[in-house]
Amino acid sequence: MYRIVICDDDSEFVDYMYRMILQCGVEVEQLEFYNFSSGEDLVKGLNRLLSCELLVLDMQMNDMDGHATAKLFRQFFPDSILVFCSGVVGPTDESFKVTPYRYLKKSYSDEKMIIELKAVMKKMLENNPAPIVVGKNHKSFVRLYPNDILYIENWKHGSVIHIKKDRIDYPFENKLTTKLKLAELYRELKEYGFEFAHNSYIVNLKYVIKMVSKGVIKLIDGTELNVSRSKLETFRASLTDFLSRKYI
Repeated sequence: MYRIVICDDDSEFVDYMYRMILQCGVEVEQLEFYNFSSGEDLVKGLNRLLSCELLVLDMQMNDMDGHATAKLFRQFFPDSILVFCSGVVGPTDESFKVTPYRYLKKSYSDEKMIIELKAVMKKMLENNPAPIVVGKNHKSFVRLYPNDILYIENWKHGSVIHIKKDRIDYPFENKLTTKLKLAELYRELKEYGFEFAHNSYIVNLKYVIKMVSKGVIKLIDGTELNVSRSKLETFRASLTDFLSRKYI
C-alpha cells in the first residue's frame, strides 16, 4: 500500500490531483489517499501515519506555508518523495533544503500534469521507504524504524512498543505507546519480519534468538514470550522462512 498525502487549501485542486494521479498507471487498490487543507493540520496528523510515500504540498497557504510545513514533514519522513505545487510561487534556495523531487505548476495542462506525475509515481514506486512508527511517552515523541522494535503488544488505548535497549537515547523507559491498533501495525510491518506470536502481541522475528521450549520464545534482550497454541504453527513457519531468507 502506498500512502499519498495531498496538502492544499484548494479543495478543487485536491480533487483534480486525485484524478490525475489515478491516470498514472498505478492500481487504485495500491493507493491510499489522505488530504489536509493546511500545513498545521498535516503536521498534527503526521503522528498517525506509519508511512508516507508521497507528499504533494502547496507552496502558498495561509499561516504555515509550504516551506515551513516541508521542514516539519522531513523530520518524520526524511526519505519520502516530496512534490511542491503552486500557481504563482517558484522554487527558491529555501526549497532545496527539504529535497523536493518536482515542482508542479497548477497552470499545467492535463497532458503536462500527467507526464510529470507519471515520473513522480515511478520514483515513488522505486523509493519505497520503510515505515516509521511514532512512539509517545508523556509529552515526548520518538520516530522508530522496524529494526528499532523488539515487539509490540496490545493496549486498551492502542499499542505498547518495546524497543531495543541500544535504541534508547532519551531519559525514560524502553517502551512507548501509540494510538495505532495492533492489526494496523501488523499490516504495515509484516513484510519487515513481524509476526503474531499471540493475539495480544506481534514480534520482530529478527530478534528471536531461540524457542526455549514448545510455545516459548526468547528475544535478544532476554525477554521470554509465550506463543499461543493457535499461533504456533504459523509463527514457527514464519520464523523458519525469515531465518532461511536471512542467511541466503
